[in-house]
Amino acid sequence: MVREKKVIARTLIGLVGLGLLAIPILAVSMYGAASRDYLWTALRLAALEGFTLIFASIALSAFRPLLVRTINPRSLHRLHVNTGAVGFFLAVAHAIMLLVVGLSGYARAFLWLGVVVLIVLVMAMATAVSRRRLQRTWRWIHRLNCLVFAAVLVHGFRLGSDFAAASWLKAWFLICAAVVVFGLVYRVMRLRTQRLTD
Repeated sequence: MVREKKVIARTLIGLVGLGLLAIPILAVSMYGAASRDYLWTALRLAALEGFTLIFASIALSAFRPLLVRTINPRSLHRLHVNTGAVGFFLAVAHAIMLLVVGLSGYARAFLWLGVVVLIVLVMAMATAVSRRRLQRTWRWIHRLNCLVFAAVLVHGFRLGSDFAAASWLKAWFLICAAVVVFGLVYRVMRLRTQRLTD
């Protein structure tokens, strides 16, 4: 019975993951630009899929204590690392494609916010890779991902071309933000409870 519940839970998590990855494809395919300009389409997909994967990586980390009841801790850690890494590479690809397309017409302040996000993402990824050498500090630097997530929200809302035509996409971003905030509150409350019981 316990094994069956774990299989059902894993299946549900897998379906949620596939659903998350389908949202950016749906958003981009709803507009005619997808058939006119392949680079512009790829740029938008990279941004939205990168955001989705970084969100998933943060959520997996935040709700780890709940998820380890159904997913092997090592598998969960690999999933967290892989979603974060692919999200990072998509963010880099988005920036490179944006340079190719051109930056004219965009608000400079929010473009610079994107640059800062990439720099902090590089720092977070570098500390995650060398966490054995930086045992005392890597967690604090890695937690900057939550600030990155907030900056990406602002960057997307101000510059994202899909938001102008898709109000449901704004709602989706806000739901992701609410999940991340709830996850952070959950982890902080859990840490406080553990300290009180120790």
